[in-house]
Amino acid sequence: MYIYKAIYENVGPLNTVCIDFPFNENGTPKPAIFVGENGSGKSTVLSNIVDALYEMAGKQFSNAQQRNDEGIGSQYYKIISGTEIHSGKPYMVSYLLFKGINEYRYLFKNGEVNDDSFTNKFGIKNGEVNWDRKENSKHVSISKENARDEWANNVFCYFGPDRYERPSWMGEKYYRIEEYSHPSVKKRWDGKLETPISATNVTASTLQWLLDIIADSRADIRRENNGTLSIEHIDINNLHLLRQARTNIETILSKIVGEQVYFALNFRSEAGSRFKILRQKDNSVFCPSLDSLSTGQAALFNMFATIIRYADGNDINKSIHMQDIQGIVIIDEVELHLHTTLQKEVLPELFKLFPKVQFIISSHAPLFLLGMNDSFGEDGFDVYELPDAEKISVERFSEFSRAYDYFTETQLYQAEIKSIIDRIPQSEKPLVITEGSTDWKHMETALKVLCAKAEYRDIFDNLCFDFLEYEPKNSSSTTTLQIEMGNEALIPLCESLIRIPHERKYIILADADTPKISRKLVDDGGKTKKWDNNTYSAILPIPENRKDTPEICIEHYYSDAEIETEIEINGIKRHLFMGKDFNSNGYNYSLDMFCERKDLCGPGKINILDGSQGERIRKLSDETDSTNYAISKSDFAEYVRSHADEFDFSNFIPLFEMIKSIVEGTTNA
Repeated sequence: MYIYKAIYENVGPLNTVCIDFPFNENGTPKPAIFVGENGSGKSTVLSNIVDALYEMAGKQFSNAQQRNDEGIGSQYYKIISGTEIHSGKPYMVSYLLFKGINEYRYLFKNGEVNDDSFTNKFGIKNGEVNWDRKENSKHVSISKENARDEWANNVFCYFGPDRYERPSWMGEKYYRIEEYSHPSVKKRWDGKLETPISATNVTASTLQWLLDIIADSRADIRRENNGTLSIEHIDINNLHLLRQARTNIETILSKIVGEQVYFALNFRSEAGSRFKILRQKDNSVFCPSLDSLSTGQAALFNMFATIIRYADGNDINKSIHMQDIQGIVIIDEVELHLHTTLQKEVLPELFKLFPKVQFIISSHAPLFLLGMNDSFGEDGFDVYELPDAEKISVERFSEFSRAYDYFTETQLYQAEIKSIIDRIPQSEKPLVITEGSTDWKHMETALKVLCAKAEYRDIFDNLCFDFLEYEPKNSSSTTTLQIEMGNEALIPLCESLIRIPHERKYIILADADTPKISRKLVDDGGKTKKWDNNTYSAILPIPENRKDTPEICIEHYYSDAEIETEIEINGIKRHLFMGKDFNSNGYNYSLDMFCERKDLCGPGKINILDGSQGERIRKLSDETDSTNYAISKSDFAEYVRSHADEFDFSNFIPLFEMIKSIVEGTTNA
């Protein structure tokens, strides 16, 4: 059974949302990942799906839903509360469609709403929704028999973000999970749910199950009369299959710890853990117990071991053939406790081991999304950004750049910064290092033009410095230094330069379009900052014509008309665009163009749209036309270099005056 559709209207931060969950052509589900800032509705979406599972399980299993204090009826997992209604709206509704043996529908409603208006709005068939328009209600359309059969053939589990903090919408009794003895002592399908939907505190259950797997995979040895050893009481083919279940679990743990390991038992007379993890290469002890794994490793192992354990409880063959396990697994804040390597490289590969499981995930982790892209490909999973549930590409994840700022502090990134410094040519001249690989080109062109003008002689006479001339790593250039810079590198670069002995004066120059970076690169109230060890940083001075929109990059030193100079490349006329060229939906009907990054578009926005990183500008009227009508910043810079007489460089004057004051030591920084 899988979920196929989710509709939310006025539920918490979700105004009107309709989600069609993704599937491959062969019918297997794709992972669905929900991203967005805190309060954008990720838990709202996931909690309704979990609530639907509880409501369905309650049709068959007497213990699936917690009883009320009086012992009569069941307490809701997700409480119907008017406080969740979207601000200013009279009602809220959520509708979920599942398909398994049959189709099942879940309805969650608060407030007064006409069922016909709701169904007509979302194209729901007549008869699928039936409620009292004035009463709060919750309903799921599954029979007792279908619930039994779905749970017998599927895995359904939810891994919450915090096992010890109960959200406000959760019925308090659901926070207490009933403990079970070993399943073998109970009659199967006696009306009790043996696999709790909310998987919490699973280490002990996982350990007991692993001991069972190890026991099943071992053979009874008999010594024959002639002294030879043989296996008894078991068929060798069955033993081989049962051993495969153990191998599958060992494979999962090996992926997590980055080393080939296997499970073993300590002798019962030994103190400490009965269970241990050994290295395959030399049988040495990797971990004396599961408790010795890191928090992240243990969390990840318990998660995927629980999926197999739940399936194994229904059908032992599912632990042997992991690829046949099917069902719905919901994971809130999937990156919790996970190091960057586990997020990006390990977690996506673990998901791939379960192609028939529908993973529904929330995340704040850009590295996890990059890893999913590497493992599944861009068409192998879907990312929805809430609260609008707009399907987006990995690069468009709005938290990407913010989270990447923190990632730059890792040792790996510091090593990259050191490699940049090592490749800087040595000289006695002051060196200006720009944020982007095109910034120095614009400045170099402006310098040549302005130096030739007599009215600026007092600025440029005796002004001597160099630019760090470089291209990005993906450049085809073989003669120019190739490095990745960007604004996220500037602060670590300054911090590294002050620790390395040098006599040369370094000036690190940033655009003014990222206030968070700018504040760290200048002193209070200034445009420059003096670090230790002859190192300076600065941001671009704001020209008069950009005072109303001060978050600028180097291209904003040109006029709007100059920025949008039309340049023919490969027979197609292209140019740079700005956000204000499009409405807030990313459309420009007069130009018959649309921009893929509508979040960068709208009145007053001057973001430079150069067609990179998901910002392509395409024809609005022809979806088959894949042409990108935006020119790259690099091509624009080269055009300016070769057509300098067509551009006005007067806005560069304050920038060179600032550099001059740093070079000559007259700056107040």
